[in-house]
Amino acid sequence: MVKANRTQNTKRNIIAGLVTRILELVIPFIIRTIIIMKLGAEYTGLNSLFSSILQVLSVAELGFSSAITFALYAPVANDDFDAIRELLSLYRKIYRIVGSIILIIGLLVCPFLKCLIHGGYPSDINIYILYLIYLSNTVISYYAFGYKNVILSVNQRNDVISNIASGISLLRGAIQITVLMLTNSFYLYIIFLPIFTLVSNILISVMANKMFPEYYCVKKNTIYKLADISEQIKGVAIGRLSLVSRNAFDSIILSAVLGLTVSAIYSNYYYVFSTVSMMLVVILTGMSASVGNTLVLDGPDKVYKDHEKFDFYYEFLVAIATTSLFCLYQSFMRIWVGENLMFSNSTMILFCIYFYVNQLSQVRSVYSEAAGIWWKFKWITIGEMACNLLLNFVLGINFGVNGILFATIITAFVSSFILLSKITFETIFLKSPISYYLSNLKYAIITVLGSMLVGIIVKRIEVIGWGSLIVKGIVTVVAACGFYLTVYILAPRTRGYVLSGISQIISIRTKKQ
Repeated sequence: MVKANRTQNTKRNIIAGLVTRILELVIPFIIRTIIIMKLGAEYTGLNSLFSSILQVLSVAELGFSSAITFALYAPVANDDFDAIRELLSLYRKIYRIVGSIILIIGLLVCPFLKCLIHGGYPSDINIYILYLIYLSNTVISYYAFGYKNVILSVNQRNDVISNIASGISLLRGAIQITVLMLTNSFYLYIIFLPIFTLVSNILISVMANKMFPEYYCVKKNTIYKLADISEQIKGVAIGRLSLVSRNAFDSIILSAVLGLTVSAIYSNYYYVFSTVSMMLVVILTGMSASVGNTLVLDGPDKVYKDHEKFDFYYEFLVAIATTSLFCLYQSFMRIWVGENLMFSNSTMILFCIYFYVNQLSQVRSVYSEAAGIWWKFKWITIGEMACNLLLNFVLGINFGVNGILFATIITAFVSSFILLSKITFETIFLKSPISYYLSNLKYAIITVLGSMLVGIIVKRIEVIGWGSLIVKGIVTVVAACGFYLTVYILAPRTRGYVLSGISQIISIRTKKQ
C-alpha cells in the first residue's frame, strides 16, 4: 500500500510544502521589512546572532531525529508495530534529555553575550531577556511533543505538518505585524514565537494521534536500545556539526568581528538566499520518505535510475533559481532595504555561487540520509568543519564578508559534492561517481552561460519600483526557462528527461480538467 501511494504522497507533500514555504516567504519578509524600517537594521542583526547561537546549541540534538527516522523506515514498511512503539518511546526520552541539555548550556552562554557583539546594540533592548525568549522557543520544541513529527513524516504525510505550519504562520504573522505596527515593541513581537511553537506542536501531536492511533510509546527495552542506532547517531552528529560550522558560525563571526550592522546586511542577503533554497527543499522533503521506502523495497539499479532522473530535474530548477538570483538580487535589495544596506556586486556573485554549490548535492543527500550511511562520512565532515572554521576566521579577518563566503564555498564543494558523493555512489548505487561529476560539470557550465545571457537581456530593464521588479522577474524566469529547455532538449542525453517531464505536466493538467 505504501509503495503504491508513493507518487501520490510525494506530490501531496510537495504541494502542501510549497504553500507553507510561500507563506514563510511572504510573512517574514513583511515582518523583516517593518523591523528594518521602524526599528533599525541592528534588530535584524540581533535576530540573526541569537538564531545562530541557538542553531549551534541545537547540535545537542546530535541527529537523533534523522537516526530514528531512518530506523523507522523498515518497521513502518513492514507494519512492525512493536518496533515502532519502542522507537517512539526512545525518541521521546532522547528529546527530553536534549531539551534539558540545550536549556542548561543556553543559560551558561548568557554571561558571554556581549563578547559576541562588536560595537553597540540598541539601547532599549535587554539582550539577556531577549535571548532567553529565543532560548525558550528552542527548548519548547523538544519538551512539547516535538517527537510526534516523525510519525507523520515517516508515513509520507508531511502535507499535514505543512498545513498546520501554514495556519500557524498566517495567524502568528498577523498578530506580530499588528503588534509591530501599533507598539514598535520588539519584546511583544518576539514573545509570540514560543507561544505559537507550543500551539504548533500540540496540533501536530493531536493529528498524529488521530491518523495513526496505533503509533504510541511503549517502554519495553527489548527490541531497540540506544546502542542499536549509535553508529547512525554519531554519523549524523558529525554532519550536524559540519552544517553549523558552515552556516551558523558565519553570522557569529561577522557579529563578533564586524558588528551587528554588517551581520544584519549579511542576514538580509542570506534571508533571500535561504528563502529560495527553502522553496527547492520542499521538493526534497516531499520525496524523502518515498526515497527511504524505495531503498527498503527496490534494488540498486532502480534506485540509481531514480536518482539520476531526480538529480536532472532538481538541477534544472536550481539553474533557473541561480539565474534569477544573479539577475534580480541587487535590484531587489536596492528597493527593499536601500543602497546603504547593500553589499557590492562581487559579494552578490559569491552569494549566487554559494547558493549553487549548496544545492549541488541536495538530491544525493536525500539518498545518503535515507540510507543511514552518515557514519561513513565522519572523517570528511570533521575535516570540512575544521577547515571551514579556520578559513572563516582567517579569510573573514582579512577579506571580510567575501572571505567568509569564499571559505564556505570551497569547503562545501570539496566535502559535500566531491568526497561525500563518492562514498554515496559506491555504497548505495554500487557505481563510480565519475558520470555524476561530469553531468554536474555540464549543468554548471550551462548555468553560468545561461545566467550571463539572461543577465545581458534583462540588464536593459530599469527597476524603479516593485512593479518594474516584477516585470524584470517575469522576463528573467521566462528567458531562463526558454534557454535551459532549448539546451537540454537539443542534448541527446537529457532530451528524454525533458520530454518526459513535459508530458507528465500535461497529463496532470488534463486529469484536473
